Amino acid sequence: MYPNLPPLNAMRAFESAARNVSFTLAAKELFVTHGAVSKQVKILEQYLGVNLFIRQHRKLVLTEEAKPYLIKIQSALQTINGATQELISQPQLAQRIAINVLPSLTISWLIPSLEGFKISNPNLFVDLSIGDFAIDFSQHHYDIAIRSATKKPLGCNVLKLMDEDLCLVCSPQLAKQMTSLQDINKMTLLEHTSRPGLWRFWGDDIGVAITTDNKFGMEHFYMLSQAAVSSMGVALIPRFFVSQQLADGSLVIPFSAGFVSPYSYYLLTPTASPLPLKVQTFIDWLLPLFTPYR
Repeated sequence: MYPNLPPLNAMRAFESAARNVSFTLAAKELFVTHGAVSKQVKILEQYLGVNLFIRQHRKLVLTEEAKPYLIKIQSALQTINGATQELISQPQLAQRIAINVLPSLTISWLIPSLEGFKISNPNLFVDLSIGDFAIDFSQHHYDIAIRSATKKPLGCNVLKLMDEDLCLVCSPQLAKQMTSLQDINKMTLLEHTSRPGLWRFWGDDIGVAITTDNKFGMEHFYMLSQAAVSSMGVALIPRFFVSQQLADGSLVIPFSAGFVSPYSYYLLTPTASPLPLKVQTFIDWLLPLFTPYR
C-alpha cells in the first residue's frame, strides 16, 4: 500500500511546469490547456497542503519547499518511465495457439493468408491442424476450432462466421455442353460424400428435378474443385473456396443458380470469459477475411 501517493496527472503537471517554468509551455508539452495544468497543480498543492509556486507576473518561481520535492519527483517519474520502457521493449514470450479447421477452409483459403498473421504477430506460433469431427474442448486441446453445421454447436463459445453460399461450377469446356439447367442431368454430378443431400436440396431450391444417378463422390471440397477443373463433372462448392479459380477462369459458373445450403460456418472456443489475448488476437485478424462472404 502507498497511502501518500498523490495523483499521477497532478505530479506530471507540476514537474513539467517546474521544468519549463511556465504553465503555458507545460500545457503544450502535455497536450492540454493552460487551465488544465493550473488546475492539476492546484490539486497537488491542496493534496500536499503546501504552495509549490510563487505566481509572479508572467513568471513562475518554485517555493523553497518545492525545490527538493521536484528533484525527488523527477527521479521517481524517470524510474517509472524507464521501467515501463524496459518492459514494453523487451521481446515478448512466444506463445502457441492451437487451431483446428475444416479441410475445405485450410488448404487453399486460410494457409495462403497466414503469412500476414505471422508478420503482424511474430510471437504467436500457430499450430494448425485439420478436422471435421465434433469438438469437445475438454478432450481436444485446441484454442480455436472452425466447423460447419446445420445447427449451432453446443458446449462452447460460438461465433457464426457465415452461411454456406454454394455456386454451381464446372470447367469452361463442360460449360459449352450445357444450354439450360436441365442439362445438369446429362453431366456427372460431383458429390460431397459427407453431404449426400446437397444436389437434391439445390434442385428443390431452384426448381430442377435431379434425375441422373451419374455421380462421383469425394470427401472434401478441395477434391471436388480439382475434379471440376479437370472436367470430371459439375460441382456445388462454396463461393469463397473457388474465388481464385473463378478469377483465373479455370472454373466458371454456367448458370446463375446460387444456393445457400443448410450449413453454416462457426468459430468455436472453450467456454472462458474473457478469451485469452492470443485467442482474441487471432479472431480479430480472422474475421475480416470472412467479410466478403457474410
